[in-house]
Amino acid sequence: MAQQFEDLNDYETASYFYKKCLDASIDAKYVIGEAEAYKGLGICEEKVLNIFNAMSNLETALQKVIDGNIPKIQKDISQELVRVYQIIAVSFQDQNDFDKSLQFFQKCLDASKRAENKTQEAECYQKIGHIYERQADLEKAI
Repeated sequence: MAQQFEDLNDYETASYFYKKCLDASIDAKYVIGEAEAYKGLGICEEKVLNIFNAMSNLETALQKVIDGNIPKIQKDISQELVRVYQIIAVSFQDQNDFDKSLQFFQKCLDASKRAENKTQEAECYQKIGHIYERQADLEKAI
């Protein structure tokens, strides 16, 4: 049900149903359901530009699947986190807050590795290198 409302871009209603799924999954001790619900909540938060809430929900989803040793879903959630971390990193970079930008590009890099996304991993390395170059730290940039 949540996915249907998400497809209709009704993220408030989708979030309502994801929360219901989360509650039921917690009661049933169904880890995959918890992770999927947190993932859905994270995606909905991202769509309404609550990027830090999105990050929090996705990180919780990731921790659930890591603890439950569920590698397939781990890759999917990590890919969602790649996008969210990159949005945050670019935002800090645009504000010339290079320390925070580097911190989030590093998280993006780690998530890219978990997602086994070599293209995104290379892009993260490139963006980290550019920041070090802007800071005139050519050794780290290289």
